[in-house]
Amino acid sequence: MIGLVFPPLVESNFGSFYPSTAVLAGFLQDRGLDVWQHDLNEDFAEFLLAPAELAPLAEGRVPGVARDSYTASAARWALREPDLLVGPDGRHLFGAGRHTGRIVEALAVPFRIDPDEVTLRRPAVEAAGDGVFGRFYGRWAAGGDGPPVPAGTTLVGISVPMGPQLVPALLLALRLKAVRPAVRVVLGGPALSLMLVPELERLLADFPEVDAVVRFDGEFPLLSLARQAEAGTWEPERVPGVSCLLADGTPHTKDPAPGPNLNTLPRPVFPAEAMARLSDPVLGVTQARGCYWGKCDYCDFVELYDGSPPFRGRHPDAFVDELEHLVKEHGTRRFSFVTESIPPAFARRMSKLLIERELDITWSSFVMVDRRFDRELLGLMAASGCEFLVVGMETTITRVLKLVHKSADREENLRFLREAHAAGVKLVVNLIPDLPSTTYEEALQALADVEGLAHCMQSVSVFPFEATRSSRVGRDPEAFGLVVTAPQEGTWQSQYALNHLPNTDPAMTPEQRADIHRRYTAFADRVNGTADAAPREVRVAPDTALRIPVEDFDLYVPDEDGAAGGGAVAGGTGPGPAAGPGSGTTGRLRAVNLRTKECITLPPAARARLTHLLDGRPFTPRELAAAHGERVADVLVANLRRSGLLAEAGRG
Repeated sequence: MIGLVFPPLVESNFGSFYPSTAVLAGFLQDRGLDVWQHDLNEDFAEFLLAPAELAPLAEGRVPGVARDSYTASAARWALREPDLLVGPDGRHLFGAGRHTGRIVEALAVPFRIDPDEVTLRRPAVEAAGDGVFGRFYGRWAAGGDGPPVPAGTTLVGISVPMGPQLVPALLLALRLKAVRPAVRVVLGGPALSLMLVPELERLLADFPEVDAVVRFDGEFPLLSLARQAEAGTWEPERVPGVSCLLADGTPHTKDPAPGPNLNTLPRPVFPAEAMARLSDPVLGVTQARGCYWGKCDYCDFVELYDGSPPFRGRHPDAFVDELEHLVKEHGTRRFSFVTESIPPAFARRMSKLLIERELDITWSSFVMVDRRFDRELLGLMAASGCEFLVVGMETTITRVLKLVHKSADREENLRFLREAHAAGVKLVVNLIPDLPSTTYEEALQALADVEGLAHCMQSVSVFPFEATRSSRVGRDPEAFGLVVTAPQEGTWQSQYALNHLPNTDPAMTPEQRADIHRRYTAFADRVNGTADAAPREVRVAPDTALRIPVEDFDLYVPDEDGAAGGGAVAGGTGPGPAAGPGSGTTGRLRAVNLRTKECITLPPAARARLTHLLDGRPFTPRELAAAHGERVADVLVANLRRSGLLAEAGRG
């Protein structure tokens, strides 16, 4: 029997099931092997919701988490509203697109480990085992003498797509080997495929508990290793695409062979028991491996399929067949297409099939700005259920786009934004304001371009440029105007510091770069609705029933205001002494909206007048005026509406 495990930490995947183990399980089962799967990432999300884990976060006792941070507010809210996160049937009520999903993500971020040369050495990994991941694996194993590996398991494959999973995956390997020494432990996934071979071999020398590492496409190598383990033999050095230690302890890496034709792969197997605990999952379905363009010099993902053709796509008919099967099998109707960039011809045929079959689903995909995505095709995609497209536009500066071999120029980028909007397609736009050689003036011009079309964007993500060693930019930085430097302190947006290439770009001064990042971030906040929101309507009829929607807020007294000991207010629950209605009203009150992340501070006078309403009870402006006078009531209602601290009773 073969086990497939998805370890922590990928907080963006909470509430869904990552498809890597499902694809491998379908492949192995089709070859006659018995397979079990376990999503430890989802288990970790549930583990973080235990009061014993929430309390230190809520009180600011976790390194890097201040008591006035959004994470601490999220923890206090989770302590107060556990039933809004896990239902009575055990289903997880958090995931993609839900504000509860963002709350649980915030709880996990402090525990994310960005792997570098130091954190991947054995002493650092073992030390990490004394923290939250050690507690988590300990609870996972609490039912017996080790992790719940079914009897007869001969090999456990650990899927590691993301950098922050590396340390937890190694900790899992140590625990598995300690309690099941005969079980072969195999790691694989993009985070390992992007490592340089000497680093990978050093990792194997540091962690002999890892019997093998699979690089690039995993199906054929894992099948060979699984059959060896089932037969009681072990010669991983003979398998293409595998790194391992030889019998004498010498590291060995064998070059990869071509991966599978995607159109011959069996359907993925999503385990029913794992799906049953997800309330509204977004299922990932493989559309392609590699990118049909594949030329962007700063991109790592074109490097993940060594030994195979640079692009392998699926036939639209079989792809839609799989979507239809998953709807019938699991009832889910939300899908994310796993692709670097959906090809226009595929998108056209697939969209027509979805409409013809009346397959009522929503879907999202990465897309590249391509002239073939015209208004007619984009409209067809919207009609087929396209929920949104993620587009890596990056910038509008044609000179820079050509330098890094992007497909589109300024005019094509702006056309795409306009036509997608006209066709009713929502866009999530990724921007990199400081691609190599971008000057301060060029960055400002690109910002002006996108500001003029902000109405065409559903949301914006800003990524400061990071040169990675595995990209073409990383292999020849001088060709892109970069100057390689000594290692630098910092947190890199790729969450994989080991792959970061320390460099400077003389096209901007550090001060100019910081200013550009601030400007772009402010623009993204405006588009995303988290800053500079338009004032809400403040005129309310005297007898309108209103309420403070406390279920959306963390209400607490800042430490410097003291009297309530920093206790939570709404509901009289949470860390610290309770400060229910009528108690401790001499200081300010901080209100953090867990939906929008907005933070509002009520001065002492306003807090004193509103304390009795902080349990969410309804009231009218007339009642408020009777208690405090008409002028004071008008000011309170107006300010509460502007701050988002007021809702009509019955509407939430």
